[in-house]
Amino acid sequence: MRAAAGAAALALSAACGASLPTSSEAAAAETADAVCSLLRAWNNEIGDVVNATSQAVTDDDDPATANAVLADGFERLVGVAEARRAQLDTLDLPASRDREALLDELRAGADESIAILEDELDDVAELAPITVERQAGALGGAFVTVEGALAVIEPRAEAYSPELRAAFAGDEGCRHVVQPT
Repeated sequence: MRAAAGAAALALSAACGASLPTSSEAAAAETADAVCSLLRAWNNEIGDVVNATSQAVTDDDDPATANAVLADGFERLVGVAEARRAQLDTLDLPASRDREALLDELRAGADESIAILEDELDDVAELAPITVERQAGALGGAFVTVEGALAVIEPRAEAYSPELRAAFAGDEGCRHVVQPT
């Protein structure tokens, strides 16, 4: 009876095309989830700081304080990036052939992101006073810089194993935080 039940279950799973994930597929799925969760949180936190900074600049409409508000926003952005970079040093990913290369890419991207934000902070110090008329340009430039700082932290899926590429592609949470193949 058990043999018949086992054979029926095997036939049913084969008929449905279902299969259990291999250990490398499971590790890839766990890796994609961990990496994309961290990157989504990073994006969200950066977005919150950008929105708060933009709101403060436009609400105050004060050229005497706008530059300092924008500089403070970039200091906070650098702090967020540094904190997220530190998380990469303790990110626990499962053993896989992609693990070290992915961590190296993430760390290098985070370092580059920090450098981009620090460069913009230096540039903000050089801006002429941000008048109401100049707000759109100053904030637009800040947004472009932030987009660049976020783009460099996105891992390139094409550089990794077919299992990890499939895991990135199949994980809804990886959209917009991983460069697709």
